[in-house]
Amino acid sequence: MKLNRFREEWNEIPEKGLLPNGVKSRMWKNIQNNTLDKYKLIYRWAAAACLLFLLSISGYQSFFTSDPLKAETIITKTYPEDIRLLRLPDGTRVWLNQNTEIEYPNQFAANERTIKLKGEAFFEVKRDPSRPFIITSGVIKTTVLGTSFNVKAYNDKATEVHVRTGKVKVESSQNAVFIEKGYAAVYTPKSEIMKKQKTNILEPEWKKILIDVDGLTLSEVIDKLKLDHSFSVEYANEDLKQLKIKGTLDTRQGFHEMLQTIGFALEVNINSVGENKYKISE
Repeated sequence: MKLNRFREEWNEIPEKGLLPNGVKSRMWKNIQNNTLDKYKLIYRWAAAACLLFLLSISGYQSFFTSDPLKAETIITKTYPEDIRLLRLPDGTRVWLNQNTEIEYPNQFAANERTIKLKGEAFFEVKRDPSRPFIITSGVIKTTVLGTSFNVKAYNDKATEVHVRTGKVKVESSQNAVFIEKGYAAVYTPKSEIMKKQKTNILEPEWKKILIDVDGLTLSEVIDKLKLDHSFSVEYANEDLKQLKIKGTLDTRQGFHEMLQTIGFALEVNINSVGENKYKISE
């Protein structure tokens, strides 16, 4: 296949435009420098890299403001099979499940941090005692200072809040409950009463699909992968350990594909040298 046609197909890869321009440019140069015999293999990994490192992924974000003096409002929505990781202006991390919508300002107020949620999201709230973090989900309001918890609030279904760390206040128009690790708050539209009950769910399984590696070193990312996979790594030189990565890994693509994506992003080689053994080199 001629190089110009190859370049056209590269530009048509789904999810293109999700990597920083510098990374995209380096990836294309790597492809261009290889022989046509290697074309199919590299093209496949390039597509995987675009899909796996999700700096911003499918769904949409809209921005609007009715008053130029007020903070701009951001709305992000996900679709079926679309799971996303957001970083809010205060440093809070939010994992959005599929079919979820979140609304928040591009700059929080001086006295509070307020967002609106429809659907399901897992929050790791940046602690700030001077500004409580408030989530409105229909008639339910969840208030925290700094903690991690999951809110499930799909339309016409029971609303649930599960806490992993810290303490959370969850309230309806009728009552309020305080919950901590090992407990959940459950609200049903029929009763309109918020109930506190024990739970063994600390975080939902769907949240584990995305691994946040933004700003981590290569050795830190490898350590994260070792939590769920049994393998060992040999570095050609110690400096490789300090290379920094940006983005998010999607575990649905498979372990080997994640390693290849990391290699593409950092321009290093990650090769198998034995059963569950890999060597990382330049």
